Amino acid sequence: ITEFHCVSQPHIGLHAYLERIAKYFQCSDQCLVLGLTYIDRIVKLHSDFVVSPLNIHRLLATSIMVAAKFWDDIFYPNSHYAKVAGVRTAEMCALERQFLLRVQWRLTVTPDDYRLWRRHLLAAVPGAGVGGLSSPYVARPNPATTPSKQDAMGGSR
Repeated sequence: ITEFHCVSQPHIGLHAYLERIAKYFQCSDQCLVLGLTYIDRIVKLHSDFVVSPLNIHRLLATSIMVAAKFWDDIFYPNSHYAKVAGVRTAEMCALERQFLLRVQWRLTVTPDDYRLWRRHLLAAVPGAGVGGLSSPYVARPNPATTPSKQDAMGGSR
């Protein structure tokens, strides 16, 4: 069990969770690919680390947030990413710290690794190949606006 594990599997499905992240993180498509690459890097660096239904949601949110901060020109405070991910800000900060330690602060990705994980993602997401997930070295600009707190959380609580 790691810091990324939940007590029970989240109620939101993985596909819906990724759609939520893609919509509200407002990061470039490249960050989705980089996030997967980083998770793979953790698994390779830590043979005892296993991706499971109890940790995949937090791993994805953290990896894509880290990728956005590293790759994109525009990114948001951890409080924004925490709201989207459904965790407290302090927890998001702790997850980010642990994630960076686990990848040994290595955030650059070779073009070959990027292409490999881009192919994996395109194969897993029907229709993503048309106009989506462009070259890793041509980032699309982020929208200048952020979603409202109510919008990011799916309405008022």
